[in-house]
Amino acid sequence: MTNITTRRLPGLEALRLVAASCVLFLHALANFGGAGWFGRGYLGVDFFLMLSGFLMARAQEPRLAAGASPWAFIVKRYRRLWPMMALGGLIGLPRLFVMSRGFGDFLWVAGANMLLLPVPGHTFVFQLNVPAWTISCELLCNLLHVTVLWRVRGKWLWVLWAALLPLEVWLGAHFGTFNLGAKPGNFLAGLGRTVFAYTLGIGLARWWRDGAPLPMPWWLALALMPALLAGSVWAKLWGTGYELGFILVACPLMIAGGLRLDRYHAVAAWMGRIAFPLFALQMPILEGMRMMRGQYWPAVGLAYAVSVGAAVGSYYLATRHQAVPSTDIRAM
Repeated sequence: MTNITTRRLPGLEALRLVAASCVLFLHALANFGGAGWFGRGYLGVDFFLMLSGFLMARAQEPRLAAGASPWAFIVKRYRRLWPMMALGGLIGLPRLFVMSRGFGDFLWVAGANMLLLPVPGHTFVFQLNVPAWTISCELLCNLLHVTVLWRVRGKWLWVLWAALLPLEVWLGAHFGTFNLGAKPGNFLAGLGRTVFAYTLGIGLARWWRDGAPLPMPWWLALALMPALLAGSVWAKLWGTGYELGFILVACPLMIAGGLRLDRYHAVAAWMGRIAFPLFALQMPILEGMRMMRGQYWPAVGLAYAVSVGAAVGSYYLATRHQAVPSTDIRAM
């Protein structure tokens, strides 16, 4: 069993902000239009889930083997993620009220979504804050991990992948994209997509342990996601084959490169702190700006500014009550 690791991972903290920014530009495109360079920004979700599985396997599996309660972890995890998602929900409440079918519908959707529960029968399962579907699925992956997957090892992990890979290929072929999970008609498909990426992250953590066996420079790892997303549009590389290659090849390469960065700790820590607020708050801000007839770059700038403010506020509140813990780079 791998020893519990507590060392900071600045490269992975920085990569979180890169991925959250790619998702931001996807959502800015959806709200304001534009050149579409990050029209495949939804692949940042697959990276987030792979990274979550990777970090969970490193940090939590040894604790579970030592007798830690899986249910206590899930409660703590939910309590860690919920406040920022709730803030995103509060920002989205005015728009939801305007768009709702009535006051009862507004209360039902707002209440369920604020608790990170999906709601069918609407355009999105998280009408209040669309990206919250990712957090809901990640929590389900975390629950599956601490109750079952941490015991699945050796050949049985390969058996699991042998079952999940055809499912992933079928999802891409059936839907014509891996942009799945946000809508009622593809929420379960999105859950399958996230479980696939998450279990790959578990495998990488067990194989690599504390090392990074792939010779991927950290600076190239930081540039790889935006380069591949924008490059696919420039080269007109359509189809799910490219997207599957991104998940199976590019995401592990980025994690491997991120592990090689062992400097700029302070800067990377703040990049990690900003990443989750940016992901949690971006869509309600962009949608609100669109309703107020805002423009592309002011809306993007406001999303970054509010996220920085939320990160600083969270850091300040943490320091008032206890010593500041290591950045939780699983909170995405």
